[in-house]
Amino acid sequence: MSKSGFIAIIGRPNAGKSTLLNSVLGSKISIVTPKAQTTRERVLGILTEENQGQIIFIDTPGIHKAKEGGLNAYMVQEAREAIEAPHAIWYVIDPSSLIEGVKHESTVIGLLAEAYKKFESQNRPSLFVLINKLDRLGKSAKEKIAGPLEELKSLFQDQNIPVQQILWISALETSGVAQLLEESWSQLPEGPLYYPDTEQLSDRPARFFVAEKIREQLFMKLGEEIPYSCAVEINKFEEPQVKNLTRIEATIYVERDSQKGMVVGKGGKKIKEIGQAARMEIESFLGGPVFLGLQVKVLKEWSRDAESLKKMGYFLPQD
Repeated sequence: MSKSGFIAIIGRPNAGKSTLLNSVLGSKISIVTPKAQTTRERVLGILTEENQGQIIFIDTPGIHKAKEGGLNAYMVQEAREAIEAPHAIWYVIDPSSLIEGVKHESTVIGLLAEAYKKFESQNRPSLFVLINKLDRLGKSAKEKIAGPLEELKSLFQDQNIPVQQILWISALETSGVAQLLEESWSQLPEGPLYYPDTEQLSDRPARFFVAEKIREQLFMKLGEEIPYSCAVEINKFEEPQVKNLTRIEATIYVERDSQKGMVVGKGGKKIKEIGQAARMEIESFLGGPVFLGLQVKVLKEWSRDAESLKKMGYFLPQD
């Protein structure tokens, strides 16, 4: 009988969680940028292997100390809920962060400790600690990480968090990923496929991924701060009717008038650049030509307002 189960992928912002998921699936379903906290919502990735079964991966936003309320609180809640009932957890760590001190991982470890207290001993998920970005590490870096790694192990013991294995990987170059998958399959229970379509890669509709492709280009084409104040809403998604063309219209929301000007750019140059790059990504994803229309609107302080967040699909945790 085949195996099936859920694996949550967690870690601090920019640890490489989404890159790892994309590498495992062999398809870019989670957006990846050099900036931290790109992922805002849980995204399910589905891996079906003929001789093994099916793994449902839960890619989560980066875990960080969030202010009360608003978008940041939503993101942390998404990560917290993802580790409530998986069969295994992949905890991804950026070694450069660890070298600077185990304290940087305290928020993640705190959430793990909180979650493991609630599990019955026989139902505890297997925890794989993944030291990522092996491709960037030189010999000296590995030596520097030895001390913090021992400190991290002690912290797991103190918090009564059982660790299945600590592995070194490169999500970008897929080094160590095959071993990780092999070890993870061994921890999953027997069971039927959750998703019978063996070609399906996610539970999300195409509209979600289109919005994410646009949001990705906002991170890539704009300055450090503005993308965090942007949200994308798909207003129209028309399946191909003429010349196999998919027509998409979307609104980019910002929080202030000054931000709107920066997104649009002088003479509309910046929004055109964003649109062209996003269209190419969407065409690659959908496998056909796309017309993409973008407009920019101001929705004052949307990232801190519960009703505005709900409009964008971000539902704040209830007290």
